[in-house]
Amino acid sequence: MTETAKPDIVLDAHSDILLDVLALRRRGEKSVLEERFLPGLRSAGINAVVCSLFIPDEYVPEGSLRMALDQIAALKRDLEESPSFRLCRGAGDCYSAAAGGRVALFLSLEGAEPVGRDILLLDIFYSLGVRLLGLAWSRRNYACDGISFEDAPPYAREGGLTPFGRELVRRAARLGMVVDVSHLNDAGFFEAARLIGGPFIASHSDCRALTPSPRNLTDEQLGILAGAGGVAGMNAYGPFCETKEHGRTAESLLAHLAHAVGNFGYEHAGIGFDLCDCVESLRGPCPEPKDIFAGHADAARFVEAVRARYPREQAAAILGGNFMRVFETAMR
Repeated sequence: MTETAKPDIVLDAHSDILLDVLALRRRGEKSVLEERFLPGLRSAGINAVVCSLFIPDEYVPEGSLRMALDQIAALKRDLEESPSFRLCRGAGDCYSAAAGGRVALFLSLEGAEPVGRDILLLDIFYSLGVRLLGLAWSRRNYACDGISFEDAPPYAREGGLTPFGRELVRRAARLGMVVDVSHLNDAGFFEAARLIGGPFIASHSDCRALTPSPRNLTDEQLGILAGAGGVAGMNAYGPFCETKEHGRTAESLLAHLAHAVGNFGYEHAGIGFDLCDCVESLRGPCPEPKDIFAGHADAARFVEAVRARYPREQAAAILGGNFMRVFETAMR
């Protein structure tokens, strides 16, 4: 596909959609992607989604591998019934899917728990289509420490990557996987950044300068990420956007985007909404929703605001082009 033929990609770099696909298919539903998620994605104009393989605490450690494989199996079954979606193994697949009017899906490990401490399993996940490696969720695994959600020190912890974690990063680079540092603790972030040696991403992390959640990135970290050619996806989870509940609005998320763009360049900002509406099938409706947006259809107003506030080229880059640049560079 030539450069001029590439369609614009609007990409949400982090979604837990697969938890719903698995849970609802186990209850007998079919075409979960088509019936449950396509309308919202179309409303927002989103034509690419990074789907996390997230492992709930109750499966760790023994059930982590099985839970990840079950999510992949459920997705592949659902894709047979959801023709508007396509599982992609590289940027070229994504552009082709979008050109054909389909929603491109990428697979990402959200935490290395399914790999355990067996490096060969990373190759297996790669063969199944996984193209992104999130080293941590907010807990400890064999590769590294995740960062706590607690605001009080010592939220960063002292541990960086383990020897196995360093091996995992090197193997991911050789395979052609994008490394994701969201949820990684501060010490691990700096070590991973030195080790990766190329562009990496923080798929769903806001700016700690605006909201002091340890899950957000400091300006130093954002500078390192940008210097490596990477991208940070703005996260719509309310507590990461604004400390005070009444201030958790689309404007607060736009403020994080403006901070990232103003200080590090529009080329290094994206969206990773991390919407939690797609975990209701596991835990039931949240009594106090904390996301700024009630699903992708509601997030359309953020997409529209980005297009209204930034020149067309910059808006297109923020909404998907920047992540695609990293995917083109790193994925094989």
